[in-house]
Amino acid sequence: MNIWLKNVIGYVISAVVVSVGTSYVGFTYPFVFVFNIFVFAGFLLYILLDLPPLKNPESTGGRLALLLGTFLLGGLIYTVVGFALPQFDPQFEIAKINKPPFVRVEPGPKLIAAGKEVFLANKCINCHKASGEGSSDRGPDFDLWQIGLQTPEYLKEHILDPKKKQAMGFEDEKSKKAMPTYFGEEISPPEMDALLAYLGTLWNREKMPVRGNVKNLVPWDEDPEMVALGQKVFEGEIYEDLNCSVCHGKDGVVLMEGARDLRNPLSKSRNHDRPMKDWTHADWFKSVSEGVEETPMMPWIDDYPALAIWLALTYDSQFHKKPENQKLAAPLPLQSIEDLWG
Repeated sequence: MNIWLKNVIGYVISAVVVSVGTSYVGFTYPFVFVFNIFVFAGFLLYILLDLPPLKNPESTGGRLALLLGTFLLGGLIYTVVGFALPQFDPQFEIAKINKPPFVRVEPGPKLIAAGKEVFLANKCINCHKASGEGSSDRGPDFDLWQIGLQTPEYLKEHILDPKKKQAMGFEDEKSKKAMPTYFGEEISPPEMDALLAYLGTLWNREKMPVRGNVKNLVPWDEDPEMVALGQKVFEGEIYEDLNCSVCHGKDGVVLMEGARDLRNPLSKSRNHDRPMKDWTHADWFKSVSEGVEETPMMPWIDDYPALAIWLALTYDSQFHKKPENQKLAAPLPLQSIEDLWG
């Protein structure tokens, strides 16, 4: 096989192995890129070694020209590689040191925008994906985890003391050391308020929250620990006056006339005509958060945090999945609200 072809094949194989290997063990893209630069430099070295030997110049001037050419070629390669690697910008670091004090911002869109700037300035995006940007190789994906469901107090505690409780899926030693512990000194109180405001926006009504790392994400309704916590919410043990079991029963057997039978996969909603087995996560959230007008099913989002609703739904959605409930007969058509509560 042609020696050039062998070198190219060797380079491609090495680049793939290095890229996959470094990504698998958790290195972020900039580091993967640096490792590939070294692979390419090695490839160039082998190319140079395989070149035919140069004819030894007979004159002193020729030797000097060869020496100078070799020096310039090496310098050129060194310079090109140096420029390709991430650069240290002293002016950027100086600007960070001399930046004016963060001015407290009133709650609202401006505070959230300022919080995102704090998030980016502290390079949180290197380990946490948020608002569709960043990497989640070293820490939870804030979009999928829906970190905004947590209280500001919870978020602040974990920012200031990240080693207090390790996030599910990031229990390895490398991940335990990834989160800096100096943010209490680096982030001022006004900046912290803004950061917490921004993080508080990272949740949605469309998808069930998850836990775990990017290679093994577990939705709450498939996570035994979260289902058990959801049961406590459903049965009224966590939030005052929030007790789903009063109407729907602890075992799913309806206790209040007109309440939905959560056991029956064919049960329907007053909000849409799909059977419960075909509901999306968004359907479940809407059914609880918006409630049904003129019925005891109030819009829970008016009085309880979104976290409480997602936790309750984590358990709500278990009843109709049980094998013994799969053959239940279709429920009777929904009675009108006037007939039930008129």
